[in-house]
Amino acid sequence: MRRVMFAALALIAALVVAACGSGSSDGGTGGKVVSVNQSEQQGALVGKSLDLSQLSPDIKDPDHPVTITFESPWVSSPLIQKLAKQFQRIHPNITVQLQAVNQDSEQTKLTTQIAGGNAPDTAYIDSSTVGAFAPRGALVSLNDYMSKSIATPPDDYPDAFKQMNSYQDQFYGLPYDGESTGLFYRKDLFQTAGIGAPPKTWAEFQADAQKLTDPSLRQYGIALFATQYETSYYWYPFLYQAGGTQTTDDDKQAALNTPEAIKAAQFYTGLNKYSPPDLWNSNSYDGRVAFATGKVGMYIAGAWLIGDLQRSFPKVTSKWDVAPLPTMDEGSPCQTTIAGNSLTIFSQSKNPDAAWKWIEFLDAPQNMALWNVGTKKEPSSLLPPRKSLISDPETFSANPQLQTFAQQMADCGITNLSDNPNWGEVDGGPLSTSLAKVIYGKSDAASAMNDAQSQANEILSKPTG
Repeated sequence: MRRVMFAALALIAALVVAACGSGSSDGGTGGKVVSVNQSEQQGALVGKSLDLSQLSPDIKDPDHPVTITFESPWVSSPLIQKLAKQFQRIHPNITVQLQAVNQDSEQTKLTTQIAGGNAPDTAYIDSSTVGAFAPRGALVSLNDYMSKSIATPPDDYPDAFKQMNSYQDQFYGLPYDGESTGLFYRKDLFQTAGIGAPPKTWAEFQADAQKLTDPSLRQYGIALFATQYETSYYWYPFLYQAGGTQTTDDDKQAALNTPEAIKAAQFYTGLNKYSPPDLWNSNSYDGRVAFATGKVGMYIAGAWLIGDLQRSFPKVTSKWDVAPLPTMDEGSPCQTTIAGNSLTIFSQSKNPDAAWKWIEFLDAPQNMALWNVGTKKEPSSLLPPRKSLISDPETFSANPQLQTFAQQMADCGITNLSDNPNWGEVDGGPLSTSLAKVIYGKSDAASAMNDAQSQANEILSKPTG
């Protein structure tokens, strides 16, 4: 399960800044209200402009006023508030009640709400949470709704996002925003070290990290993090590139001590020789300062870092660039982690049709684009998980470096997340801990992965009812 708090914190910065822009109350549309059936009012927005009042006409609005609840860490975003008001103008019998939740504790809170019979009607959740809740019957299957909507064609979502949001061939979440993982590198430090281009293979990656490392100057080749979820999340691309998986095909046992997994662990944790130890107990969002100040020459992160560097460290914008993650060998297939957030309806909802109208409205192409990439005047740095938006040359015109990540997401994105509801406990527990031990020099990779395998199997075999 992907529950990386560092990415969530980074998305906060990207989304809130993009939503608030230069202080306009509408959160990104330059003071204009995007009106129904008036696509010209969208100004610089991208995305296919659908009639937002006719997205699924066969699904009728309620014939009397109803209120639905929407739980999200971002309900204070001016953009979300503006969209909620626009939605209610289109659907006057549906009021959306926005409920705030802390990003770090959202899954825990939702679990408690479900157990207490007071789950929200809808929620914006980490896509990994879909895999935790769908097998327990906590979410509404969206297949029938999607079949009646012009806004949510399943084939428009990249395969990895369809996998993250599905359980037993049923959609339980609408992909809403995303990110993929790529390599940020300091062009100035590369030039000084005599490196002509970003690495394309593991061997080049390791060699470049070594060339960039000079402890006497407090300069290192790569940033590594050895904290919960961080370690595992950034290790996954190397696991996939080595041909490994997280669990067996039946999801009943872990696959963490296979030759492929051990090879990936040995390579990734071996980069600790070229990483500043004082970052190991930090996180990707806080650690970005080391990259901005030239303390590390390479940094593995999601597309969110583009926007943050541009806003927070504008003086170094010309000194860095992005590249795809290096592959295991020359000619090996690219593989990179993807992550995202989804829109869901909970089974306890008394107004599921009204709830559908709301998440369908948010997920419509023009609204998804507004949420993810913003406008040319107020750009953001998230990735819209729609093939039609990724392939549209206008989508990333305001932030061209996002194209590298978008293409990686579409062509190389993989989510090998287990359907076992207990995988999240493995991810944030024995897997993260075992990899961290190797980074800290307290274990070798093979022993650590054997320990992780044993502990993971115990967790995966626990009842999930």
